[in-house]
Amino acid sequence: MVTKEEVKRLSWLARIELSEGELERYTLQIEEIVKYLDVLDTIPLEHVKPVVAKKKYADLRPDESSGFEGNALGTKYRKDGYVKGPRMV
Repeated sequence: MVTKEEVKRLSWLARIELSEGELERYTLQIEEIVKYLDVLDTIPLEHVKPVVAKKKYADLRPDESSGFEGNALGTKYRKDGYVKGPRMV
């Protein structure tokens, strides 16, 4: 069972403020989602064959880096081909 305190904690972690009505509504919605996930856990998968990729991931595209001479970020703060950010203390 999902409690209001758990939803409050999730909203705090997500940095969003919820009204009391939203808190009630989201608690019920999350509870329904958890119930559905419990139903999915009951599906027997003993006879299901796993999906096997027909191609290797390395064959999808070559993993090669290439330089870029343009100004992709549109910033004037560049130094030696890199974007220069603010100094961190």
